Formats: sequence, C-alpha cells, structure tokens
Amino acid sequence: MRTTHLLALLTAGTLAAPVAAQSYDGVPLDSRGNPASLVSGLRVEPRIGYERVIAELNTETATDSNSVREAKSGVTYGGEVGYDAQVGSDTVLGVYAGIEGSSAKTCASDLFFPDNGDRTCLATDRNLTVGARGGYLLSQTTFLYIKGGFSRGRLELRNTNAAVPANNFSEKDSLSGFHAGAGLQTSFSPRFYGKVEYVYTDYNGYETFDGVTKTSLDFSRHQVNAGFGVRF
Repeated sequence: MRTTHLLALLTAGTLAAPVAAQSYDGVPLDSRGNPASLVSGLRVEPRIGYERVIAELNTETATDSNSVREAKSGVTYGGEVGYDAQVGSDTVLGVYAGIEGSSAKTCASDLFFPDNGDRTCLATDRNLTVGARGGYLLSQTTFLYIKGGFSRGRLELRNTNAAVPANNFSEKDSLSGFHAGAGLQTSFSPRFYGKVEYVYTDYNGYETFDGVTKTSLDFSRHQVNAGFGVRF
C-alpha cells in the first residue's frame, strides 16, 4: 500500500511540474494562470506630443514692476530609453533618459535692425532629460506613475535678412532645469506597450541688474505626450 501511495505522489509531482513552468510567449504565469507583470526590464520608445512653451519677462525697480508673458504651441517629438523593475506586488520603480525636439517658436520683424526687413525667431531646440519614476500597478499590464528629474534645454535665436546677408546670425544657448509629470502605461503584449503622460518643465532663465532695474527672463513648458515602446 505504501508503494502505491508513493507512486501516486511521484506521478502527481511529475504532472504538476509542467504546469508550474507554463508561460505565455516567454512570460511566466501567475497562480491564476495569467501572464505575470509585463512592466519590468529595459525599454526603448519613440514618442510624439503637443506642448506649450511659455516665456515670461519680468522687470522690477524700487517703485514699480512689470510682467509680460507669451506662449507658443508646437509639436514635440523624440525618444526615451529606460529600465523598470517591479518591487513588491504592486509597485514599479525605474530610471530613464530622453531626448526631444520641438516645433514651437516665436518670431518678430525688424527687432534688431529696424526697417531693414529682418525676421528674428526664438525657437526651442533639443531637450535632454534624465530622471526616475515610480508607479502603482492597476493590473499585471497597466500602471499609473509619477516621474521627475533633470532637464537641459537649448534655445536658438536666429535673425535672417535676404536683402542684407550681413544681418544674418544664429546663436544657441542651453538652460538647465527640472521636470515633473505623471502618466499611464499599458502593455499590449509581453514586449510592446503604449503610454500617455503629462510633463511640466521649468528652466533656470536669465537675470540682470543694472543698479536700478532688475530684469529676468524665464522659460517653462507643458507637454502631453504619447509613446509606443518595446521592452527587452
């Protein structure tokens, strides 16, 4: 009788082993037979979105102050590479680095050389980001996250005049700052995912003081992005 029981136990263990090792397209299954969390690992994504770039000029004296604000919209585009890890049953932590460009710019005529037909444009050039994010798993494939980190943006000032080539010039300058945002990411398969997010960026601007008037020029941007990525 003991031999029969031992054979039955060994047979049950042999049959159970393949079930425990089952997977869905290479992703282990949990105890309920569903794919385990699809949010961990190295990822690469292109993205595109809408942004609003804001420039604010402030002047201040001992007796008066003034502020002028101008905003321009544009398309932002770029990519991000990152690494995420599921820690615990419902928490995801990750790091990332990104690069993006923008079509947002503002232009004015005869700004530096009056009545010469010049056109001067200030445009947002490339933007670099490095940061970390943390998320809460809503399901095995979807999580809500917040993000934040360092930004390094570049501005381009360009003046053009077809009739007077000597007036043409182009200058670039970089500004450091921080960004913060939140988003929702979901996996379509074990390797592919999509996400939408909002990001706010604030840059350290320019400041001068001539002994009488303090002048500052600050830049910020609001972005709504959509990304489609692959996880390795």
